[in-house]
Amino acid sequence: MAFLVNKKYVIITIIILTVSTFLFYNSKKRVEIYSESEFLMDTLVTIKVKDQSGAKEAVAQSFTVMKKWAERLDRHDENSAITSINKYGSKGVQVASEIIYLFSAAGKYYRLSNGAFDITIAPLLDLWGFGQQEQTVPLREEVNKTLARVGFSKLLINQKNNFVYLKPDMKVDLGGMAKGFIVDKGISSLEDSGIKSAFINAGGNIRVLGSKYTGRPWHVGIRKPGQEGEIFTDYIIGMEEGSVATSGDYERYFTYNGKRYSHLLDPRTGYQARDMQAVTIFAPDAFTADILSTAIFIMGREEGQKLINELTGVEGFIVRDESDIWLSEGFKDLVINQ
Repeated sequence: MAFLVNKKYVIITIIILTVSTFLFYNSKKRVEIYSESEFLMDTLVTIKVKDQSGAKEAVAQSFTVMKKWAERLDRHDENSAITSINKYGSKGVQVASEIIYLFSAAGKYYRLSNGAFDITIAPLLDLWGFGQQEQTVPLREEVNKTLARVGFSKLLINQKNNFVYLKPDMKVDLGGMAKGFIVDKGISSLEDSGIKSAFINAGGNIRVLGSKYTGRPWHVGIRKPGQEGEIFTDYIIGMEEGSVATSGDYERYFTYNGKRYSHLLDPRTGYQARDMQAVTIFAPDAFTADILSTAIFIMGREEGQKLINELTGVEGFIVRDESDIWLSEGFKDLVINQ
């Protein structure tokens, strides 16, 4: 999986607002929060839960589960399921049912986004050098040649026998969906451990479980594009369930001749999507939010707004620039009155 980022460029896309570091109060009693952070999926992952019996063990187990899945879905890990598919896909590779689920979901959103979301984008990412030490601006001829190796419709999934087939020279990359899937796995692990109030932030991919404490939601601020440490103070949202994820052209990029080149490539053209600066999606789960934030960024504002409005349980916050911001009606309802 291409978690395409050099560590020095890791930026927490969404800034979590807290009243204090670990201690919170309601009208009746003090509530303590147990928090741990680890570097995972090329970003800082933080888990917060109510400090209760077994909290430390539950958080440790959640990290263990997420690490396992991060390894299985990383195309740069020689032992991962994705590496096997990329190496031997022309002959067909039998995979676990959950991998088939991921590929099937990728197909669904490929169709919903009219090809903007495409896990077969790996050859283009490699051409531009994302996920590698050096990035480059390729020649148009190179882009056109590489596009022939991209296209989810060329991929074959045999759901009956759990086989995945790729055409020769094709490769897949789950970077646009894996992080959300892994965060959901972390939340499920916490639930299995008896945790009822939790918060996971994986570099801006956020999922919450229950309220922070009785009657009080978790507060989440949306970062201003390109302005580290600054948020849209008029758009702080409150969450007691669900997930938010942000895709922005300021997260992972390189600069050449004074022009910024983001990792958010349009798999239909081979070049950067440039219609917007950032897209934040609210959805019931991190998997959906992660996929849609990527897909809608690449689709562009007009098509992206239309898709958000068509999907049940999905809300959006789109930034073209600070003077041009669009919120879906449901997203407005999430905003906390200051």
